[in-house]
Amino acid sequence: MTFKIHECENPFPQLIQEMFSTTFNYEEPLDQIHKLLQTPNLSEEEKDYHKKLHEWRKDRDSVFVKKFHEYVDKYTHFNEAYYAFIRKYILPQFPNETRLVIQKTPNIRFSTPNNAAIGIDPNDPEHIIGLHCDRHFGHHHTEMNFVIPVTNMFESNSIYHEPYPNSNIQPTHFENLVLTPNQFLQAYFNKILHCNRINRTDKTRISFDIRVIPYSQYQENINDFKGTKFELGKYYIVL
Repeated sequence: MTFKIHECENPFPQLIQEMFSTTFNYEEPLDQIHKLLQTPNLSEEEKDYHKKLHEWRKDRDSVFVKKFHEYVDKYTHFNEAYYAFIRKYILPQFPNETRLVIQKTPNIRFSTPNNAAIGIDPNDPEHIIGLHCDRHFGHHHTEMNFVIPVTNMFESNSIYHEPYPNSNIQPTHFENLVLTPNQFLQAYFNKILHCNRINRTDKTRISFDIRVIPYSQYQENINDFKGTKFELGKYYIVL
């Protein structure tokens, strides 16, 4: 299975709206969150990060990403909703498993207008941002990705990907992913090249990227990614 889109009831838009309301007193639509960059709610340094493309592996320098991790650490109800979503929608995609190895905290992505959700790799082709597949960073070969939109994903605010591993299709010809918040994607991004482009829409894309391994296929992985070992209790937990 390379790609599959599932339907769901998504609790995350409400939770992320709550996060921005609590943190910034922001009550506007989430796909307009970039308007915070025009307010005194953020420092000039925090704004500058989103005014230009950032370097590869600098995603967590975003004030929005930082505030998300602070929110998750402070409020237990996010993880309660996260685990409930995994049990209800993702565990059934592995019918031979009773438990899963899941990413302890999902990656959150913010693709603001005229920017991108991930950083530029020095080897990226022209007009392509962050071209990679997850095995490049030591992710386990049985790992599956689940992309859960918080806002609509479409056109250049979304993810671009090749249709199957080793397709030899030029990245400029990759398809873009189209998802609404009542859907989520199951994809084998471990070996499927994917990337971003500069968001030329007027909508911010917010989404989660979750890595999942069937418990019966998990093996200790000693590869390091940004100093964090892919091990239980660190990058992964068992659910």
